[in-house]
Amino acid sequence: MLLHLLKKDFVIIKKYVLLMLVIVLLIPPFISWRMPEVMPELTGSISFVVSAVFAVFMLLMYVSIKEFQYPKASGLLCAAPYPRSLVVLSKYAFCVVIFAACTVIYWIETLLLPKLGGFHFELVMAAFVGIILIISIYLPIQFKIGYEKTKFFFIVVIMAAPFLLPQLLKNGNSCLAFFQTIPAALLCVIAATVSLIFLAASIFISIKIYSQKDLV
Repeated sequence: MLLHLLKKDFVIIKKYVLLMLVIVLLIPPFISWRMPEVMPELTGSISFVVSAVFAVFMLLMYVSIKEFQYPKASGLLCAAPYPRSLVVLSKYAFCVVIFAACTVIYWIETLLLPKLGGFHFELVMAAFVGIILIISIYLPIQFKIGYEKTKFFFIVVIMAAPFLLPQLLKNGNSCLAFFQTIPAALLCVIAATVSLIFLAASIFISIKIYSQKDLV
């Protein structure tokens, strides 16, 4: 059933998939071209995070817009043999699948464009934690008050990410130096544990909110 719900979301965004694929492909080389002398060792990391954030939240926004335009669809969906818990899980799974696709695309780009730097699992985990933290805060709020009252969140995240990330990384050298002292394997375990804890708590809260929501 979860796969069917995931398929439904991807059917909704099918018109935007090709456009988003092109954008995700172009963001890393564009940032590398625009930032040739600014933190060159972090250019690849910044470009990957920006492309992942952009893709995840843009596509999630498209799905949310369509569901907002057709509010009765959610009620009909839950009237079918689809538990509300699976409807909630499908939103989180949708974001994870989009992130995984961005990861594969960036990995291929690092093979074709050496100036982006190497592909590191630690980078993927750091980006995953960041996106999971944002999603874990946002989705329960959207389930609670609806897309109409939270739509500006997407605009803020999408527009601010390309400007805030370089500045945060530039001002966070001491933090980066501290994390570099931690073994990579241990850092990945810590990151995965933190993200899974936040994800599980967010899913639990979202399911509780959505199960009590009036969809009529």
